[in-house]
Amino acid sequence: MSSSFQTIADLDATAEDAVEHGERVAAWLVREAVVALPDYTPGPRWEQATGFREACGSEGLTVVTGRTVFFSPQDGGPPVCPYCAVAFGDGHREAFSPAIDAWWDTGCTEVPCSACGRVVPLAAWEWAGDGFAFAYLGFEFRNGPALLTEFVADLSRVLGHRTRFVRGRI
Repeated sequence: MSSSFQTIADLDATAEDAVEHGERVAAWLVREAVVALPDYTPGPRWEQATGFREACGSEGLTVVTGRTVFFSPQDGGPPVCPYCAVAFGDGHREAFSPAIDAWWDTGCTEVPCSACGRVVPLAAWEWAGDGFAFAYLGFEFRNGPALLTEFVADLSRVLGHRTRFVRGRI
């Protein structure tokens, strides 16, 4: 049996402030009654997040902190340069696999754009289909109905950082 996930990854949180931002946003979700304590299961106002009153099998929220590669096996399109908006060609796996490993090990790596020549931090690359996010904070929802676009935007606004919405099935 497969498991689905939807993650709102914070692209701006640092290793030093990820826990603080995660706790602040989780507290907001509890105050809004979207999730309930003690373990962030769907709350009385779960429909604000999904449009459904029932939990529909959702396991609620997990706040993920620490250096994490959030990825979707289904939606992992090619990387797109944030400067020139050109998608990396077919060789992106060879160029990006070592960079992903280096980011995982150190939290810092760069990949040059083959189109414009600029050297781009790995975490700054866009990904077609939002297939990857390299972040220190993510809000992960497992096995539930699709999150509403408005909810994702609201959470991002409360967070006050750039986010990427990564979803898939494993």
